[in-house]
Amino acid sequence: MKKYMLLVFALFGMLAIGSCNDDEPVVPPSPGEEIEIPDPATPVLVQTLYFDFGSQTDGRGSMTEGPDANNHYWNNITNNDGNYAAINTVYSSLVNSENTSVTYELTLNSRFSTNGQSGGGGLLEPQEELLKDFAVASATEDYFFIESGENNSSFTFSNLDPKKAYKFYAFGSRSTTQTRTAYYTMTGLNLYQGELQTSGTNCGGEGINQNIQNICESELIYPDDAGNIKFTVSRKNGDYIALNVLKVEEYTDIERPEQFTSLTMSGSAVEEGQVSMHMVSADGSPTNVFEAYTSFGSGDFSFKGTTKDGKTVNIGKGYKEGVVATNNYSIAAPVTGQIRLTIDLSSKTYEITSIESWTLVGSVTPNGWTVDKGVPLAYQGKGVWGGRVKLTGISGVSDRERFNFVMNRSWDYVMKRVKGTTNEVGMGTQGYNTEDINLNHGTYHITLDLRRYVYYIDCGEEGIDPFKISVMGSSVANGQGATNNHGYAYMYGELLDERFCNQESKFPWYTSGIAVNGNNTLNLLARYNDLIHDCGTYVIFGLSLGNEGIHNAVDQQAVYNQFRDNMQTLIQKAREDGKYPVMMNNYTRGDFDASDYEYVKQMNLLIHEWDLPSVNLLGAIDNGSGAWANGYQNGDDIYHPTTDGHREFTYAMVPSLFDAIDAGKKQPVRVIGTSYSLANKRVLEFTPEETVHPFTISFKVKGTADGIIASFANGGNATGTLKIQDGVVVYDSPLTGEIKGTVNVTDNQWHVVSLTHYYAQGRTLLYTDKALAGELDEKLTIGKFIVGDNTSTIGREYSELFFYRSAMVQEEIDKLCDGRMLKSSLEIYAPLDGSKSTIENLAQSMNSVTLKTE
Repeated sequence: MKKYMLLVFALFGMLAIGSCNDDEPVVPPSPGEEIEIPDPATPVLVQTLYFDFGSQTDGRGSMTEGPDANNHYWNNITNNDGNYAAINTVYSSLVNSENTSVTYELTLNSRFSTNGQSGGGGLLEPQEELLKDFAVASATEDYFFIESGENNSSFTFSNLDPKKAYKFYAFGSRSTTQTRTAYYTMTGLNLYQGELQTSGTNCGGEGINQNIQNICESELIYPDDAGNIKFTVSRKNGDYIALNVLKVEEYTDIERPEQFTSLTMSGSAVEEGQVSMHMVSADGSPTNVFEAYTSFGSGDFSFKGTTKDGKTVNIGKGYKEGVVATNNYSIAAPVTGQIRLTIDLSSKTYEITSIESWTLVGSVTPNGWTVDKGVPLAYQGKGVWGGRVKLTGISGVSDRERFNFVMNRSWDYVMKRVKGTTNEVGMGTQGYNTEDINLNHGTYHITLDLRRYVYYIDCGEEGIDPFKISVMGSSVANGQGATNNHGYAYMYGELLDERFCNQESKFPWYTSGIAVNGNNTLNLLARYNDLIHDCGTYVIFGLSLGNEGIHNAVDQQAVYNQFRDNMQTLIQKAREDGKYPVMMNNYTRGDFDASDYEYVKQMNLLIHEWDLPSVNLLGAIDNGSGAWANGYQNGDDIYHPTTDGHREFTYAMVPSLFDAIDAGKKQPVRVIGTSYSLANKRVLEFTPEETVHPFTISFKVKGTADGIIASFANGGNATGTLKIQDGVVVYDSPLTGEIKGTVNVTDNQWHVVSLTHYYAQGRTLLYTDKALAGELDEKLTIGKFIVGDNTSTIGREYSELFFYRSAMVQEEIDKLCDGRMLKSSLEIYAPLDGSKSTIENLAQSMNSVTLKTE
């Protein structure tokens, strides 16, 4: 008989892994001195079912009609949603090879892609001498496959007979020079995983780059008590993993294994005398497969298990090495040192693998993804490895820095984070849905605890980096849309570095990206440990109502409330953990409608007044109705801005914000009732920090005469002015045109004058109090601002000078006039108190306003 199975538990933490590519001879067992050789079971084949996985789309695949050349009938498992077979699809009305109906059903737990025939690289001319009953062209020419970003996709056979057992034969093939190797895992009462190379240069012989003969054959699989067996497709290597054909044989006259719920290993060889073993189960269902990471000394060991009925069973030495039996005989430890032991109580076999090392391997490690040059962890005892590590790898913003735990310097033994968990680990080869562990460069203390199957990261001996600014958010915060993903977070980091090099800042601030595409507030709460592990002092939160689901939501208020409440939770958690939070406001999107826009504006008004610094992104590249300004959307991508759009976001960020925070400047509180008299050519001057595109300047003024009240430089020598003319405020553009207000401001009462500019829109608006005076189409590049008139002796009273690095909507102007403190992108807030000797800037920036006297 053919034997495709090797008992290589160290690779996969389960008893059996099939090497489905080579024939191997059967070695006769050697009886032990004390243990009787059990009589072999002789299962009886009851029926066989054939399954053709693939496409029924013209040119991509065809149905396999029965009977075939071998007089067999087939079940066609095909696409039903374009090129995909949709998740939760149930394939019923199945038949066996003799065309007799069966009650079994096949349900897709995941979406599968489909392809085939010549355009998809299917096996078009299968050879009967190689594939035997699988050599049916309509079956081998097409296939299901998992995409490069998918793994552990599965389907479940249900309504099987728990009193019977099932053997699986899986065939996968796709013509490509890339080496692609599949793991096929079958899980019921027991668990089996087979390995099959489906593709690769000369995989099927000289010049043949696909599998043409190897079939993955499983052990007998016993359904769970409900009659289910899950079949999982995952990858060992390669981008796309195919499954073309599956044969399932049903057997009777089998001895159904006893189901165990727990297992303990003990003995003089065991490091702690006794170790509770871990059940290998990706979905929590019993598998009868257990494993332990520990250290062996000289001596022996045995097992004690508990069945689902509560019975205690002693398990010891079997009739040959690697086999156990129900008895009290101890097993002599064959090795000493750190080991991994896996045992399958269905087949009563075990395997021990010596552990030479656990290392960290990834883009963040000094040697990158070179598997044999990882960063080592030292054994701490009791199944724990750890140590202080310095991670210096920098992959760039477009590829988050990350790592995996690797055993014995081999990709066959990789521990990753289990998706949906904070810090649990598992092996994808054991069926766990895993992902790389995100971690930026730095010095940490990292622990891998394989008693609890978790990892820990703390900030090590060097502690929290006082200059690191973590940027935690979604795809825009991750730079999506910008060249090389060098978006606003990256650009702001470059700006901070330039300021340090130019001695404009005393401190080497830098940004550290921990944003993940598609995230919303729920995701950030779930992966909050990413922030802790980044070991920085500051955090910029960059999320949006768009990802929260505001567009087309049935209950938009509920979405709004969720964003608001969860952000407050995140901010509070960050503070409790010693972080200083900063908030990016909501921004535009290409599909936002009027209702979405209203909620975005409402949220931004709320964030303006939260007790933390914030940035007004909406005022940077809003087109006036909640979409990207013309030319700033990333092509057809409605969700992300261009590189220039990200740069506009950067301009809205106060350059010296973190210097001001470090200097102890608190959140500004509005000061009401102060004023400053400017007369006899005395003026106030300030120059915005670095480059400014969008902006808003607002101040209160009181007087009775016409004349200039403020001015600013634009570009080279051009000057824009705000003046009172004929009793109303007039804006004279430095480029062309004017805006003339309608509100009388020469009544010796306080009036608020606000000029707001959308650079991306090319639009300037003038407000007198809450009234919009008008607008002009222009793009300004501003320099120094002057409040007052250095050419006149006319006297006026001024109060509350604001300068924002972003434009404002009507609602924001209204709130400002109502006396509310709006702080997003605020660079200057000078209450203008004439009783004080200096002009205070209460905003969190290091910029200043100076008094000039001619």
